[in-house]
Amino acid sequence: MLRYKRITTATLTDGAETIAEILSGIKGKKYTIVFISSAPLADMYLRVYRNAEQIVDAASIIMTTAAPILKMDLPVEIGSTVRVGFYNNGAVTTAKQITIGYKDN
Repeated sequence: MLRYKRITTATLTDGAETIAEILSGIKGKKYTIVFISSAPLADMYLRVYRNAEQIVDAASIIMTTAAPILKMDLPVEIGSTVRVGFYNNGAVTTAKQITIGYKDN
């Protein structure tokens, strides 16, 4: 079953990364993240980490109304944590939303 989860980041700071946990592999559950989406924002770089490994570092401007999602195939094992957020390189300093689509394995 495909599930969706959305978070709103803390207020983004110019020249800094703002990251928050969005999904973790709990006991007895494994997941796969199949997409991530956010509003296209100039000077914002979408970042995804699984544990300490950086998986995505992409300009969020690539997500347009014609292609609003970034497809992924990111397994989340038991005990793993996925954190998402933005690096703000001079854009507006407000909170932003990020949505993922994931499925149970």
